[in-house]
Amino acid sequence: MFVPLTILLHELGHYITALSLGVQAPALHYSSVSYDVTTTPASVNGAVGLAGPAVTVTLALIACGWILFRGPARWAFALAISAASRFAVGVPYTLINIVIRLIGGRMGAPAFDEHKAATALGWSGDALLASTSLVLIGVLLCIGFKLPRGERTAAWPGLLFGTVFGWALWMLLIGPAILP
Repeated sequence: MFVPLTILLHELGHYITALSLGVQAPALHYSSVSYDVTTTPASVNGAVGLAGPAVTVTLALIACGWILFRGPARWAFALAISAASRFAVGVPYTLINIVIRLIGGRMGAPAFDEHKAATALGWSGDALLASTSLVLIGVLLCIGFKLPRGERTAAWPGLLFGTVFGWALWMLLIGPAILP
């Protein structure tokens, strides 16, 4: 049940970065950080946008690092999947975007942190968003290869149910109760 913690840390990454870069009156919410992006330099918008995903990637890497170098631990599996679950919504977008580009089309810009941050910095938003899909795949592989064989059948549903439950708990109850 690390999901609420990983979401809060992700948003705090945005918020603390905004404060440290002098953004005027940023507001921390349970699922976002708001401020006037029109009066903020693009480089600052980009850094603030990247901060949340950077925290998420760091949490996933810490957990996978523990699993790979210290051995399997239930908390590390839960933290890895909880953190990386934030990138799950980008996978379908990335796959559909690839198909549409292959047939000559183009999708509109999504509202993902990574895409907005990359665009503000003059980078490819699609490439950065696709890289978060690779983080998710890497976490799933780490967990898949390191879960003890006798526990895989029970562990995967538990990890997935816990993650979905954690998201619902944060988005519907805890988050709105503690942050606007």
